[in-house]
Amino acid sequence: GRRTQKMHTVKSMKSAYQMISDEDFYLYKNKDSFTFDYFSKLSDEIILQVFKWLPKKTLMKCSLVSTRFLRLTQDETLWARMDLAGKSFKAEAIGRIITRGVIILRLAQTKIIDPIFEADFFIRNELFESKLQYLDLSMSSITPTGLQQLLKTCRQLRKLSLEHIQLNDGVCEEIAQNTDLEVLNLTLCSGVSARGLRSILHNLDRLQSLNISWTNLETDSVAILVEKISPNILRLNLAGCRKTLTDDHISTLVERCPNIRELDASDCNLLTVEVVKIIIRFKNLEYLSLSRCYSISAYAFMDFQNMPSLSFLDIFGMLTDGQLKVVMNSLPNIGINKFINSAVARPTVGTRRTSIWGLRTRD
Repeated sequence: GRRTQKMHTVKSMKSAYQMISDEDFYLYKNKDSFTFDYFSKLSDEIILQVFKWLPKKTLMKCSLVSTRFLRLTQDETLWARMDLAGKSFKAEAIGRIITRGVIILRLAQTKIIDPIFEADFFIRNELFESKLQYLDLSMSSITPTGLQQLLKTCRQLRKLSLEHIQLNDGVCEEIAQNTDLEVLNLTLCSGVSARGLRSILHNLDRLQSLNISWTNLETDSVAILVEKISPNILRLNLAGCRKTLTDDHISTLVERCPNIRELDASDCNLLTVEVVKIIIRFKNLEYLSLSRCYSISAYAFMDFQNMPSLSFLDIFGMLTDGQLKVVMNSLPNIGINKFINSAVARPTVGTRRTSIWGLRTRD
């Protein structure tokens, strides 16, 4: 009985299959259907105008669509600005980013592993020069070797921040090759020697803003700084030269850089009351910080009433409340203790975290 039932089932299935035609069984593509590629009618220029509005992650996905999209997504105009702050990068990753033609690059608080470029990169690209003009590496984790390799490709930098990074003479020499550099932030950097500083100052004639505070400059380095710095400098931060910056250095600075508008000499304990008379010789000085310069007495600040250009004076941590009130009453046209932190040469100030030096870094 079971065998007979099984044979009957098989016959029924065969009959069912025979009743189904090939056209019903197979799925055929409709001969009349035609998918039109609208992008094929668009020029590369028009597609690039569309791509420029896309986030970088979306661009990477678009590059997988076709060989044409891959070629277009690699266009330098799409990678002109990038904000990669706070990220970690494997070896050679930063090198691939730089070769895309980025101009404005924010890498603050990043972790960058050596090497920056592939081992044979400079053999294959002997004359390669990046298009970087604005680079923020503030508080990043990068070795001097890696930093030197990165800067080796940079010759068009206009503004550079290396805050709280270890340098060496080789790095300083690479910085010096960017002769168009206008703004340089070396706050809290270590490894700034007299030789390295001389290299930087010798070449950077167009430098307008320099922050070299808290870099533990030796006396000979300070002397080189005030004697060799560009006469075009407008904003200078020398804070933290506790036992190396003297009144004579400031006097030399007045002679060499008479057009300085902002000067921060906070925490320079060798400055005396005489420095006030020297500083008054700056005819265009608008902002001055002498915070925690304990050798300057309260009455000395009264002389700044003879300095019409001065708009702001920071003297934190020096005077009692009573003394501060007397100084403020004596200098009614000068804002006293308005700025706790210096903004000289720094790429980001306050809550602005999507731009560096006023230039947008995000899409």
